[in-house]
Amino acid sequence: MEECLRSILGQDYPFYEVIIVDNFSNDGTLETARKFGARIIQRKCNPAQARNIGIANSTGKYVLFLDSDQVLSQTVVEECVEKCENEKIGMVIIPEVFTGKDFWSFCSAVWKNYYEEVERLYGRNRNIIQSKPRFFIKAQITSVGMLDTALLWGEDYDLYERLKKANVKEAECKSKIYHYELTSIQKTLIKNLRYGKSMTSFLQQTTKQVFPLMLTHDLLTFREVFRNFEKCPAIITGCVVLLCLKTYSIMIGLLIGLISL
Repeated sequence: MEECLRSILGQDYPFYEVIIVDNFSNDGTLETARKFGARIIQRKCNPAQARNIGIANSTGKYVLFLDSDQVLSQTVVEECVEKCENEKIGMVIIPEVFTGKDFWSFCSAVWKNYYEEVERLYGRNRNIIQSKPRFFIKAQITSVGMLDTALLWGEDYDLYERLKKANVKEAECKSKIYHYELTSIQKTLIKNLRYGKSMTSFLQQTTKQVFPLMLTHDLLTFREVFRNFEKCPAIITGCVVLLCLKTYSIMIGLLIGLISL
C-alpha cells in the first residue's frame, strides 16, 4: 500500500484526490492511508461496489483504478490525461509489468508477463481476452451505468465491453504499472478460489464464451514461456505447477458457486 501511494504522490501530473474504499481491513491500511493524506471511505462491499463508491465520491474529470499491490511509473497519469485531451480518448489501457520477490511469485510474474505479451503478439489475429483500461473519463463510466455490482469476477471486463459497445474510443499509453505478485501460494489459491466462486454470476450475464478464450490464451502463453525459458526447466516447471494449482482452485470455486445457485 505504501509504495502504491508514494507512486501516486510522485506523479509528474499533480494528483487531485486519492480515495481509498476500505472493507474494514485490519492490516494497517488505514494508518498508511492517513499518513499520505488519502480520503478513506469504509464500507462492506465487493470490488465493483468499491469502485462505484469511489467514482460517486470523486470530484475530478478522470478516474484511475488501482490496487494496493500496484505501483505507478512517474508519467502514467500525465500521459493518460494528454491522450484523453489531445486524442479525444475516453479510456486508456496501461501496460502492466509483473514482478516477484521469491521463486513462486517470480514464476507467477513470468507467466503473467508473457500472458500480456501474447496479447501484444496475437491480439489482433486471435480471439483472446484483451487487456482492460484502468484510466477513464468519469462521465463515460457513468453514461453506461457504472460497474455491475452483481458481478464479483469480470466486472472490469464487463465494463470494458459496455464502453466499447457505446463507441468510447480507447488507447494504450507507454508508461507502465508495476504489479507485485503474492509471495504466498496459499493466498494465491484462496484468491483464485474466490474468483471461481464469483464466475457463475459473470457467466450468467454474458453470451461470450470466456473459457475457450482463456484456454487459447493459456496455451499461447505456455508456448512463449517455453520458448524463452527452454534452458531454465525450473521456471517452466514452476509456471506449470502454479497454472495447475490456480486452475484447480478456480474450478473448485466454480463448482461451489454452481451448487449454491
